Amino acid sequence: MKLGALFVGMVICFQVLAQDTVVAPQSKSNPIVLNKGNNATKPSGLSYEHEFSMGAKVTTTGWGIFGDLTKDVNYDKKRVMYFELAFLKNPKETKRVNEFTIGFTPPKPFVYGKQNTFFNLKAAIGEKRLIGEKAEKSGFQISANYAGGFSAGFVKPYYLEALNTDSEDGNLTIPIRYSPETESLFLDATKIYGASGFSAGFNEISFVPGLFGKAGLNFDWATYDDFVKSAETGIGAELYLKEIPIMIQENNKPLFVYLYLSLQFGKKW
Repeated sequence: MKLGALFVGMVICFQVLAQDTVVAPQSKSNPIVLNKGNNATKPSGLSYEHEFSMGAKVTTTGWGIFGDLTKDVNYDKKRVMYFELAFLKNPKETKRVNEFTIGFTPPKPFVYGKQNTFFNLKAAIGEKRLIGEKAEKSGFQISANYAGGFSAGFVKPYYLEALNTDSEDGNLTIPIRYSPETESLFLDATKIYGASGFSAGFNEISFVPGLFGKAGLNFDWATYDDFVKSAETGIGAELYLKEIPIMIQENNKPLFVYLYLSLQFGKKW
């Protein structure tokens, strides 16, 4: 009888202890939600209401740097404010170098037939919508990201250093930009010593307004970390009020359509 009573008591104690310890595995499947917000519809690990990140992107027409600020609307949607500085090129741009043996500075690469450099500043508003995720610490998340807004385009003359035919002033080269008066020299590749510095022509920049839009898939591999670590791929388009004269002997258009790939890092709170 004593042994039976002792056995029953041990079983009861074991069941009580098991009930007390069942909280641990539940906390793993239902983690604590931080900054869930009033609009959240369901918990999913550690949630943040704001993000700020910066990154770089390469496109089929150039490259750029960007930043975005996001704010949660609800669990599945975020509002995005997007900013970008980008340089766009004509697909026909190719660099060449003339192998001159004169002078102390070696010739610089230049783009033959290019008359202007084109870059822009963009500001857009968009949304990021959740498609799927792996809800665990440092999980993986896929979102659809799209935005649209305005683009301020800047056309800067492209200067070349041409061989100086006037030997009296002692200068090996002279800077020239494309014009009807300089066309014969500007397009004579045998007399081009190289491209001038990027600062040449800054006081001659002209402004062209336009519209901008993009849509892509964003892959975030640190969903519940304090930091943003994501990549994105998609398609973008820019339309301007007039043709952008980048090349001399190629068709210049007001519309740019391109594919892009970007990588960005930032902070969540």
